[in-house]
Amino acid sequence: MSARPHADLRVDFRDDGTVDLTLRGRDLVTIDGIDDLAQALRLRLLTMRGELSRLGHPRYGSRVSELVGEPLTRQNLELLRRYVHQTLRSDPRVRVVRSLQVRPVQGQPGVVDVSAEIEPDPRKLLGPAFEFGVILDVG
Repeated sequence: MSARPHADLRVDFRDDGTVDLTLRGRDLVTIDGIDDLAQALRLRLLTMRGELSRLGHPRYGSRVSELVGEPLTRQNLELLRRYVHQTLRSDPRVRVVRSLQVRPVQGQPGVVDVSAEIEPDPRKLLGPAFEFGVILDVG
């Protein structure tokens, strides 16, 4: 069984926290493969779980927002790590989260650096394991 090709629109994650579609001239840019999966995981982490319920996707998103404003204690960092792991595993193209670290960013209160090694499900996406990273502001 071969992996089905899948493509999405590429989005730009801007420094000011906004997200917009990527344009090349007047054309929308698409993304596929591992890059598409990495983008999808980032979007899933940044979306509050249940936010898309009215669109028919009540389980899409993450519980990361539940920790916004909480101190980054060892207990809360472990809870955040579990929420991130659960979110990464919820994409059907992810076979295994080989490693996952959630670390506070020094000098930036409430900001964490998430890094993971993701192994795609070869039935859904052909490609090697890859490094995934995102900065989350839960302050």
